[in-house]
Amino acid sequence: MKRILILAFVMGVLFSCKKAGVVPTVNIECNPVYNSAAHPKNAVFSAVVNKYMALGLPGMSVLIEDSNGIWVGSAGYADIKNNIPFTPCHISKGGSITKIFMGALFFKLQEEGKISLEDPVSKYIDNSILSKIKYSGEMKVRNLLNHTTGIFDLITSSDFYLAVINNPNKQWEADELLKYVYGIEPYPLNQPYPARYSSTNTLLLAMCIEKATGQKHYNLLREKILNPLGLDNTYYQGRETIPSHAAQGYYDLHNNHTIVNVSNLITGSGNGYTGIFSNVYDYHRFIKALFVDKTVLSQASLDTMLTFVQEDDDYWTGFGAVKKFVDKPAYGIGHTGRDLGYVADLFYFPQRGIIMAFCVNYGTDGDSFLKPVFLDFEQELVDKILE
Repeated sequence: MKRILILAFVMGVLFSCKKAGVVPTVNIECNPVYNSAAHPKNAVFSAVVNKYMALGLPGMSVLIEDSNGIWVGSAGYADIKNNIPFTPCHISKGGSITKIFMGALFFKLQEEGKISLEDPVSKYIDNSILSKIKYSGEMKVRNLLNHTTGIFDLITSSDFYLAVINNPNKQWEADELLKYVYGIEPYPLNQPYPARYSSTNTLLLAMCIEKATGQKHYNLLREKILNPLGLDNTYYQGRETIPSHAAQGYYDLHNNHTIVNVSNLITGSGNGYTGIFSNVYDYHRFIKALFVDKTVLSQASLDTMLTFVQEDDDYWTGFGAVKKFVDKPAYGIGHTGRDLGYVADLFYFPQRGIIMAFCVNYGTDGDSFLKPVFLDFEQELVDKILE
């Protein structure tokens, strides 16, 4: 998720005895797939990773493909308590990277004639729900995909976070999540930008897909995207069992410069906007198939997907994808991922033919002592990639 509001009351969190969604991480045999030591920038990329590990990030894995080949590296811990090293084969939560998978699924379904960008949302979602959601102007499916509805973002609701804290490991359903949106004023659009990112949009998109097809969106995601691409290390939390090689997620929950395990504070996974667990190898395979080999969608679908509107100074929303790093020598298209205990980036830089995927098992959208460390890491890594 792009933004997470972490409030002071989380200091009193009580973890329940429910079965954990993310179990203690196991060691995994992870034989090198690529000869990263032979990459001309091996020392440069390794230095960036090691620098930010030393500054306190718990663990990470990184994959970069450029004109010199593929470099993969990792450092730190997937599970601090059990001293499990973070490897490129460990899976980690991708947060809103889930949204680009949902975008790809939508366009596959549109190509099959099952749903259209121009459909009114009211075709799929009953007025008993829509009448309680405040949004800007006429709402079509296209507005959900490119975040131009103005609908309040449920994951910024303090009431929602209180519920998450009180119900660790809860599997949220759409109707339970929407109550945190009902009656809240929409975001103003065109002040100053015409888009406003909201995870509620992708939640509603998942509902539209299910009504249009008569099938669960997570089954369609597996059938039409994950399985055909051979993404065997990609899982959807809340709808599928997360295996034991998933990294733990951490955050400075008590605002005392001490990170704690928040893996099982579940922020609505499995409802379209978050929930994907994967590793850098699968992320690389997915984005390369989507944007480089173009074997997932038609060119017409890609052209639409990559039509962007500005959301803030360095974030442009497309139809399931985003554009970022616009102030750099080359911009990236893909998606960021931010969740309570995890962050990830997945981008293709079309002007340079470069792919970047990374996973970090620390949540950084809430203010904490490690948030600026992560932001510096992201910027420095992109700078070194584009040098």
